Amino acid sequence: MKAEVTVVIPSYNPARYLIEALDSVFLQTYKGWKIIIVDDASTDHSLSLVEEYIDNKRVKLVQNEVNMGQSECMNIGLTLTTTPYLIQLDADDWLYPNALEILMAEAENVSEKVGLISGNINVIMENEQGEAVNSFLMKNRSFSDPYDYLQANVSQWPRFYRTSALRAIGGWPTDDPYNGRFMEDKRVLTRLIEKFRFHWIDVPLYYHRRHGANQTHLFEVYQHITEWNIRDALVRWGDVYEPEFGINNDGWIYLANLREK
Repeated sequence: MKAEVTVVIPSYNPARYLIEALDSVFLQTYKGWKIIIVDDASTDHSLSLVEEYIDNKRVKLVQNEVNMGQSECMNIGLTLTTTPYLIQLDADDWLYPNALEILMAEAENVSEKVGLISGNINVIMENEQGEAVNSFLMKNRSFSDPYDYLQANVSQWPRFYRTSALRAIGGWPTDDPYNGRFMEDKRVLTRLIEKFRFHWIDVPLYYHRRHGANQTHLFEVYQHITEWNIRDALVRWGDVYEPEFGINNDGWIYLANLREK
């Protein structure tokens, strides 16, 4: 079967999680996929655990000599992608078995102006022993325009991209204070929605694992990059609005309002 979608997996010290991520692709009901693993100079044994997958002709491994961060890893994957669609799969997450089948079917019926297709996400909470202790479904929604997306204060799950749309915006931006190392999802999404539409399917497609090693535990960094990204987007979009920020019950900053200048 001809490959139509590339699964790009940025990977840094994921240990056993990488096996589950790869398994979830190999077990897809849709078989027209390729995988690109971009190992970001991992120091653990994760690659030795997945040698049988790496040997498969549909899997390409890139090993960075130095740690470059997720945006640079995704840009490497984008450069090597030869399929019309690309989906990001973090090395500690996994896909529903029919995710690619549903996404590909949807992609065939939407306008070429749609640069991203997403669904809903099942969040799995793990304790320090790696045991699942709770789970909940996070529902996404549609957006009327870029400002509606910005005020929703959400990412997208999964992130199933039209490859040509990513290339049209230059891939993942790295011009922020952290050179694209943090919050690469919202950084690229605020760029993408400037020129393309997002399309949402009300179906759970992606499992996201929350555990002690998640980057989002870098509280101060994410507070800073969240505000920086919002202000940067607003300036690019014409500098019409001044953002007003709030703090939610967990202490995280969010965009509370847009006030016209």
